Amino acid sequence: MNLSSLYQLGSRAELLGALALWVVIFLRLPTARRSHQQKMLLIAVTGLAGSITVYLDPVSAVLNHTFTFAQSCGLFMNAWGVLSSALILDFVLAAMARRRPWLIYGPMTVTIAALVTLNYTVDPHAGCVNSEAVPWYSPFWWLLVAAHLVGTIPCAVLCVRYGRQARDDRPLRTGLVLLGAGFTSSSLFWCVVLAFLLTRPAWLGALFPGNISLTSWLMTAGVGLPLVLTAQRTVRDAKVMWQLYPLWRDLVEAVPQVALDRPRTRVRSLLGSPHTIHLRLYRQVIEIRDALLVLQDYVTPETTEHARRHITAHGLREEQVEPAFTACWLHAALEARAAAGTPRPNPLASAGPRDDGLRSETDFLFAVLRARTLPVVRSFALPATAEPSTPDRTGQHVPVTPPTRTNR
Repeated sequence: MNLSSLYQLGSRAELLGALALWVVIFLRLPTARRSHQQKMLLIAVTGLAGSITVYLDPVSAVLNHTFTFAQSCGLFMNAWGVLSSALILDFVLAAMARRRPWLIYGPMTVTIAALVTLNYTVDPHAGCVNSEAVPWYSPFWWLLVAAHLVGTIPCAVLCVRYGRQARDDRPLRTGLVLLGAGFTSSSLFWCVVLAFLLTRPAWLGALFPGNISLTSWLMTAGVGLPLVLTAQRTVRDAKVMWQLYPLWRDLVEAVPQVALDRPRTRVRSLLGSPHTIHLRLYRQVIEIRDALLVLQDYVTPETTEHARRHITAHGLREEQVEPAFTACWLHAALEARAAAGTPRPNPLASAGPRDDGLRSETDFLFAVLRARTLPVVRSFALPATAEPSTPDRTGQHVPVTPPTRTNR
């Protein structure tokens, strides 16, 4: 691959990377507005994205034909680059609780003014500074490179530092490391620029687009990681809601007062934003749990003990015992509820583990849902003394269905 092909490949990757970065930035706007730190980070990334964008050939061509100040895109790119560096440094100081806007944007204004002044003192008719007109030892280049590195290097160090501290949060650590790599790549770009000014090898110039594209893709990955995680969580929540729907429907039909809202169809419950779907899943689990608490009073302690002995006698695996036991007494409770039985407190019935998090709750409910189809649960039958009961005239409970007589 020759240098021209390398440059063209880098330019195409640079264009796609810039587009992807802007898409991710716009997708992150709604959530970033709720957090000051995320908003500051997104502003810094937006500044860097703008700095990358003005280097794109189609954008620079438009700028050349639109603004006299942007001829050859030199001054415009440089001024925007200094602004993006200031935004990045502002984010770094804000993350360290040492934000001083005047200490950042004051020198930024002076730096931009100095670059414009140096540009017109070198060649007033050129319209911008370029590597052919201005030698490497010119203060213009050193000031420009320093203005970029003073923002990107501290930000890279900050991201890597906090990424190493976030050992218990793998997604956060990964996102910070990716952002740190992106800012490191941006810093490397300006080191390559300085090396090019000093040595002038053609192959270094061909690496410029590739280095910029690497920066844009790393930043896209770092900023877009929360979007990927949110999408994964939404798909998982929707799948759980879909699978738990039969159990939820049976329980809500038996105990309709536990429903916090009008029941939705199976498909409509999956429509909505990620936050809405997560809340619906959380509500679905709460309604199932509330229904179980209501229904456990429709089984007698004798039925509960009988269900426990029935499950224990079949030698199920340890992780299947509690879900199968719950499925057995739930079957009896639903029959008693349908027969208009009278609820009585039953301390022996158990609805499974509580307060272990949403994942633990849904795992247990899945196990109960699967246990309802097991032969051992299907073969469970109520003992004659544990049939659904209603109070008689004296207040004593008698079976709803009279016992079958036997011929003697």
